[in-house]
Amino acid sequence: MSFAILECLQIFIETNQYHKKYALRFRQLLRQIFSNDSILQIAQPVAIDNLRRYSVGDPDHNLAPVVPAFGMILQNLTKNQQLKDRVEPCLRNLAKALADRSELTFNNLISQRQVVRSTPVENETVHVHEWETTGACYSTPRQRLRPFYEGRDSGVAQNRNTDICNKYYDTYKKQKLTGGLMAFWCPHLVCLGFHMMPTAEGRDDVFSGIFTHWPKAPRVIVYDFACQLAPYCLIREPEFFQDTLFVIDEMHSTGHSSCSQAFFLQNYMLTRASLKFVNSSAAECGNAGLSRIRKSVSYMSESHAILYTHTFVSVWNRRRIRYLLKEAKNQVDELRSTRFVHQFV
Repeated sequence: MSFAILECLQIFIETNQYHKKYALRFRQLLRQIFSNDSILQIAQPVAIDNLRRYSVGDPDHNLAPVVPAFGMILQNLTKNQQLKDRVEPCLRNLAKALADRSELTFNNLISQRQVVRSTPVENETVHVHEWETTGACYSTPRQRLRPFYEGRDSGVAQNRNTDICNKYYDTYKKQKLTGGLMAFWCPHLVCLGFHMMPTAEGRDDVFSGIFTHWPKAPRVIVYDFACQLAPYCLIREPEFFQDTLFVIDEMHSTGHSSCSQAFFLQNYMLTRASLKFVNSSAAECGNAGLSRIRKSVSYMSESHAILYTHTFVSVWNRRRIRYLLKEAKNQVDELRSTRFVHQFV
């Protein structure tokens, strides 16, 4: 790993003198490698096979979408064959080193964790209106219980240090925020579920909500503190979240000055077409809608607040779905009319 990085540093010094454009891409890759973030964000488990294929000389067009830092360099190298012949051996060695380190880290997370599980969810009697007492209402039934992870779950507060995101510390650790509502949104502004929080929002609220109610982990999770959520999820359930991409939305990425760009959604937009038109501010828009009932809920009892929130979210989702169906119908009608005009002409 060290030898591969030294090779890349040497290439960066050479390109910085004669090829400023390529040097910028190398700088972005090296900054991600030297950051404090986990190797599993730079080289995700889903990218291990792609990195290995590239390291042995096989062209892999799926490498750029999963490792944008590599993808942007490879896209620019196609215009300069001489530089490509000089740089590619270095990149192949680095790809192999990243794949080996990522696989080793991922396997260690699986083998070293100790999970203390409680009663299986199959043995539970789930009532239809259980959300009225628990304050947790999701579009899917509970898939599994949230286990306790020996050595990784503790009630000790985290002090500020150089390894934690400064924005995360200033928002949740420094400020003594109170509890509220944790809601999950799809890109179409439909609320997929919510639960009441007794204390300030934290990583466990997101992790527990997804792990207990999603049959399979989402492919992409957009969260304003994804830099802290990703390692929290992976050290507890690495197999469940191994194919999940954790990214920070465009609006909040500017405040993460000390975090790696491997967490920034805009970097993946450059190499992954499916993310170019994703509404990364869906959660902000949805939470802004929930702010309409904030004052009313603050004066209610717990049971009334849960019922009121459930009613508001149900009406919100119904209106959003009707709007989406109407938009889809209008697009189909427009497409049909355009096709008819072409046939007539």
